[in-house]
Amino acid sequence: MSKPIRPYTLSPYNAQTQVVDGRVIVTPKRRRVAITGAGKSLRDLPWHDETWEIWGINNFWNAMRDPTGRLRADRWFELHPPTDDIQDPYDMAWLRECPIPIYTTEPFPENQNAVVFPVDMLASRFRDYFSCTFAYQIALAIYEGFGELAVHGLELAYGTQREATVERACVNWWLGFAAGRGMTVTIPEDDFVTAHWSRYGFDYWREAKTVEQYVESLIGRKVAE
Repeated sequence: MSKPIRPYTLSPYNAQTQVVDGRVIVTPKRRRVAITGAGKSLRDLPWHDETWEIWGINNFWNAMRDPTGRLRADRWFELHPPTDDIQDPYDMAWLRECPIPIYTTEPFPENQNAVVFPVDMLASRFRDYFSCTFAYQIALAIYEGFGELAVHGLELAYGTQREATVERACVNWWLGFAAGRGMTVTIPEDDFVTAHWSRYGFDYWREAKTVEQYVESLIGRKVAE
């Protein structure tokens, strides 16, 4: 169950956005974008830096606040069907009132800021490989030509079985794809993303033991939330 939406005002560091013909227009365009999960480095997002777009996700409406408590997010991603069967009452409330562009899986006329996420276009342009919202965000950032992508709090390796296997593999692929296309990808030092414990072969026994312990740890975890 999501938490109630705390009162908010928009941060003055947010970009100027508008929805035109089903597309999000940002004026002036920013060249750097940050995405975040729930990990501790979420708090290190560039809250006060106007060169960055910051993208919110799911039910993070209370977390995406700058140090003075204002809502600091330029776009939102709620890529689960916008229905009462799937979303809880607070999720539905946010879908209706989100004050910035919010990407959805289908039209949502109750909010003029709702935009259907262009999944078919991205799949045909790049690769139809999307197992979580982070993958969608990275693909959109690549398409829109951002020069730098900051990834905060994506602690998928230590999440559910689904996050640690299916989602982590997909996110790592998209981050590698982004870097291969010339995008600068920055990851906080303590975030375990696009990382491995030791070098295979060269740190043979240490790597083998750590991987064995990690794989065993998956057995007792939830499959998914």
